[in-house]
Amino acid sequence: MSGLTLTATALAGMVLGCAVVGGVGQVAVVRARVDATADLAALAAAAQLARGDPEASACATATRVAAGQGAEAGPLRVLECLTAGPEVTVRVAATVAVPGVSAPVEGRARAGPVPPG
Repeated sequence: MSGLTLTATALAGMVLGCAVVGGVGQVAVVRARVDATADLAALAAAAQLARGDPEASACATATRVAAGQGAEAGPLRVLECLTAGPEVTVRVAATVAVPGVSAPVEGRARAGPVPPG
Protein backbone atom coordinates (compact mmCIF):
# COMPACT_ATOMS: atom_id res chain seq x y z
CA MET A 1 0.00 0.00 0.00
CA SER A 2 1.40 3.36 -0.94
CA GLY A 3 1.89 6.19 1.55
CA LEU A 4 -0.79 8.31 -0.14
CA THR A 5 -3.37 5.52 0.06
CA LEU A 6 -2.55 4.89 3.70
CA THR A 7 -2.84 8.61 4.53
CA ALA A 8 -6.15 8.93 2.67
CA THR A 9 -7.55 5.86 4.45
CA ALA A 10 -6.45 7.14 7.85
CA LEU A 11 -7.95 10.56 7.15
CA ALA A 12 -11.25 9.05 6.02
CA GLY A 13 -11.34 6.93 9.18
CA MET A 14 -10.76 9.99 11.36
CA VAL A 15 -13.53 11.94 9.62
CA LEU A 16 -15.94 9.02 10.01
CA GLY A 17 -14.97 8.62 13.67
CA CYS A 18 -15.59 12.31 14.34
CA ALA A 19 -18.98 12.10 12.65
CA VAL A 20 -19.98 9.11 14.79
CA VAL A 21 -18.83 10.75 18.02
CA GLY A 22 -20.62 13.98 17.07
CA GLY A 23 -23.83 12.09 16.30
CA VAL A 24 -23.75 10.21 19.60
CA GLY A 25 -23.12 13.48 21.42
CA GLN A 26 -26.04 15.14 19.67
CA VAL A 27 -28.38 12.29 20.62
CA ALA A 28 -27.24 12.53 24.26
CA VAL A 29 -27.88 16.28 24.37
CA VAL A 30 -31.36 15.94 22.86
CA ARG A 31 -32.14 13.05 25.23
CA ALA A 32 -31.30 15.25 28.23
CA ARG A 33 -33.41 18.06 26.79
CA VAL A 34 -36.38 15.73 26.22
CA ASP A 35 -36.12 14.36 29.79
CA ALA A 36 -35.98 17.88 31.25
CA THR A 37 -38.96 18.94 29.14
CA ALA A 38 -40.99 15.94 30.32
CA ASP A 39 -40.17 16.89 33.93
CA LEU A 40 -41.16 20.51 33.39
CA ALA A 41 -44.38 19.62 31.55
CA ALA A 42 -45.41 17.11 34.25
CA LEU A 43 -44.72 19.62 37.04
CA ALA A 44 -46.73 22.34 35.27
CA ALA A 45 -49.67 19.99 34.73
CA ALA A 46 -49.55 18.71 38.33
CA ALA A 47 -49.54 22.29 39.63
CA GLN A 48 -52.73 22.95 37.69
CA LEU A 49 -54.34 19.80 39.04
CA ALA A 50 -53.36 20.85 42.59
CA ARG A 51 -55.19 24.17 42.01
CA GLY A 52 -58.32 22.24 41.05
CA ASP A 53 -58.17 22.86 37.30
CA PRO A 54 -59.68 20.18 35.03
CA GLU A 55 -57.53 17.36 33.66
CA ALA A 56 -57.88 18.58 30.07
CA SER A 57 -56.57 22.00 31.05
CA ALA A 58 -53.60 20.45 32.84
CA CYS A 59 -52.69 18.34 29.80
CA ALA A 60 -53.09 21.37 27.52
CA THR A 61 -50.58 23.18 29.74
CA ALA A 62 -48.17 20.22 29.49
CA THR A 63 -48.45 20.38 25.69
CA ARG A 64 -47.81 24.15 25.64
CA VAL A 65 -44.80 23.81 27.95
CA ALA A 66 -43.28 21.05 25.81
CA ALA A 67 -43.81 23.01 22.59
CA GLY A 68 -42.16 26.07 24.16
CA GLN A 69 -39.01 24.12 25.02
CA GLY A 70 -38.31 22.89 21.50
CA ALA A 71 -36.13 25.65 20.10
CA GLU A 72 -32.77 23.89 20.60
CA ALA A 73 -33.76 20.24 20.34
CA GLY A 74 -36.12 20.59 17.41
CA PRO A 75 -39.87 20.26 17.78
CA LEU A 76 -40.85 18.57 21.03
CA ARG A 77 -44.28 17.03 21.29
CA VAL A 78 -46.34 15.40 24.02
CA LEU A 79 -47.12 11.82 23.08
CA GLU A 80 -49.20 11.09 26.15
CA CYS A 81 -50.60 12.94 29.14
CA LEU A 82 -52.32 10.77 31.74
CA THR A 83 -53.86 11.94 34.98
CA ALA A 84 -54.75 9.84 37.99
CA GLY A 85 -56.22 12.01 40.70
CA PRO A 86 -53.61 14.64 41.56
CA GLU A 87 -50.81 12.86 39.66
CA VAL A 88 -49.88 13.34 36.03
CA THR A 89 -47.60 11.31 33.75
CA VAL A 90 -46.26 12.94 30.59
CA ARG A 91 -44.37 11.36 27.67
CA VAL A 92 -42.47 13.76 25.41
CA ALA A 93 -40.68 13.00 22.14
CA ALA A 94 -38.34 14.64 19.65
CA THR A 95 -36.57 13.44 16.53
CA VAL A 96 -32.80 13.72 16.25
CA ALA A 97 -31.33 14.01 12.78
CA VAL A 98 -27.73 12.88 12.66
CA PRO A 99 -25.92 12.42 9.35
CA GLY A 100 -27.71 9.66 7.49
CA VAL A 101 -30.09 8.72 10.31
CA SER A 102 -33.19 10.13 11.97
CA ALA A 103 -33.75 8.76 15.48
CA PRO A 104 -36.73 9.25 17.81
CA VAL A 105 -35.96 10.16 21.43
CA GLU A 106 -38.55 9.90 24.21
CA GLY A 107 -38.70 11.04 27.82
CA ARG A 108 -41.23 10.29 30.55
CA ALA A 109 -41.96 12.03 33.84
CA ARG A 110 -44.49 11.76 36.64
CA ALA A 111 -45.42 14.53 39.06
CA GLY A 112 -47.90 15.04 41.85
CA PRO A 113 -48.13 15.78 45.54
CA VAL A 114 -45.77 14.12 47.99
CA PRO A 115 -47.61 11.57 50.13
CA PRO A 116 -47.75 12.48 53.82
CA GLY A 117 -45.42 10.71 56.21
